[in-house]
Amino acid sequence: MTDEEMVNHLPHVVAHIDRAEAELRLWVQELRRRGVTWTRIGEVFGITRQSAWERFSGEE
Repeated sequence: MTDEEMVNHLPHVVAHIDRAEAELRLWVQELRRRGVTWTRIGEVFGITRQSAWERFSGEE
């Protein structure tokens, strides 16, 4: 690919990332609804309970 082709392809990559992130949030929301702890979710990502909460809770 040329540099220009690669640059023009970037929006497609970003769209895939955005869709994956949205799906990931839905899965985490469902796990929380089922009572899975932030600690357990954090373990999957190799992050702390607090980091998992900050990333996925939707709370400030």
